[in-house]
Amino acid sequence: MISGKMSGISLGDRQKVRIMGIINLTKDSFYSGSVATTSDNIKQAALRLSDEGADIIDIGARSTAPYKTREVSIQSETRLLLSALRIITKIVDKPISVDTTRYEPAKNALKEGATILNDVHGFTQRDAARIANLVASEDLSLLTTAHERGSRNHLDPVASVVSCLEKSLDFATLHGIDSRKIAIDPGIGFFKDRKISNIDWNCSIIANLKELRKLGRPVCVGVSRKRFIGQLLGKNDPLDRLNGSLGATAVSVYNGAHMIRTHDVLSTLDAVKLAFAIREKGLIHYN
Repeated sequence: MISGKMSGISLGDRQKVRIMGIINLTKDSFYSGSVATTSDNIKQAALRLSDEGADIIDIGARSTAPYKTREVSIQSETRLLLSALRIITKIVDKPISVDTTRYEPAKNALKEGATILNDVHGFTQRDAARIANLVASEDLSLLTTAHERGSRNHLDPVASVVSCLEKSLDFATLHGIDSRKIAIDPGIGFFKDRKISNIDWNCSIIANLKELRKLGRPVCVGVSRKRFIGQLLGKNDPLDRLNGSLGATAVSVYNGAHMIRTHDVLSTLDAVKLAFAIREKGLIHYN
């Protein structure tokens, strides 16, 4: 039986599926609907996500997409995160996750009230040891994402993701992070392979999500408006990908996801509730 906690929020097989709502603080995000760059917009976005049912609010100030075209400086990322945190912590009583892969922004954001680190590089970055030590010393929660390490020739998508996550979890344990406060993310949309298409890779992961159970940690899935959905459905504009996102989300929940990261909290919550109700009626069974 899988169980854990993210900043006091229970996750696991016997818990309802949790929702992580996204706020992006720069226009670098591929989806304009998640962007909030002014104080008023940040406030409105945080209140909306909370009112719609988000359990956790995830904020990011730097694109980590593999196809990004612009870099944000460490100083700018830190400034944007801190400004947003000072607004959100005063108006919303929800755990706040900070989406960063760099030590200085993480350290400062966690001091300012963030209680979860969302590391989409899965401790593969240069600052990995310092970031892991920071999470451990502050007894914070961690969402760690499968991230490829150099090679882009993979024998099997699921085996590759499991291997990456095993290494991340081993690294976290080595640095003293409490495993009960770790959730894992298969990194939908973050892998590239010369022989496997983006569509085939991501559909394979979602279809075989139960294989991640061997790692013993709650699973978070983020498919919201991602490129593979657009490629599969012929929807080039992320604004047109909501229906596809909800379909992929429902399948992910049915196949065992414990948390969903999304731009569209209210619509996603409906899909999650329905898929969870079907799952719980015994159409699939977990040991």
